[in-house]
Amino acid sequence: MLRAITALILLTIPSALCAERSDTASGTIQPEIKQRVTQLLATETTLNSVRPNIPECETGCVTPAEAVALAYEAGEGQPVPGRFLLDVLGGGRSLHGELGELFFINSQLGYGRFGTLTIAFTEDALWDLLRRARACGGGERDGRIEVLGCHRSAKADDLNMFTMMQRLGNRRIVVDGEVRLQWIDAATGAPRPVANIRGEREPGYYQVWVRVQDADQVIFVYDD
Repeated sequence: MLRAITALILLTIPSALCAERSDTASGTIQPEIKQRVTQLLATETTLNSVRPNIPECETGCVTPAEAVALAYEAGEGQPVPGRFLLDVLGGGRSLHGELGELFFINSQLGYGRFGTLTIAFTEDALWDLLRRARACGGGERDGRIEVLGCHRSAKADDLNMFTMMQRLGNRRIVVDGEVRLQWIDAATGAPRPVANIRGEREPGYYQVWVRVQDADQVIFVYDD
């Protein structure tokens, strides 16, 4: 069932992006964003090549570029369910503000880069995930994630950005959840600031998020 739903969603993206779009908050895509999303869809050769061979994706997986397209097509406040495949290349933490003390991992090193898929963890979910993570050797080479070997990690003594990236950095994962647009108040960002759903014009930009409140939403893709 999920495979059929995912296929149907992905097949509708190209035609939807061809239409004239102007209002992100209401679920339409600005021409500038439409062009950038179209370019993104053509760049994910690595994930597209391995996706058919990943057992966790037999019922359908969505890549970061496809997740961005889905989120912008739906508009702010309209989450889209799916199973999301990504390589973890960056991460961070929110220490204040309305986002609370959330932890983030990203499909790109720069979290503000357009096309980045961000996975936002609650502290409890991340703690549980790190407890069952396996530490793997290897890293990224020529855009590909290489895993040399994996072993069970010791229990984390502290929950912080270092332990998170030590165990999750350069890992390939699958995440079950809902992708959505998340407005970020910031003086800089890409694409340029646009009106959010409240009709305001404060400086900021949209990120594309999947929230994780349960560690069971995340599956590690091992190459061993």
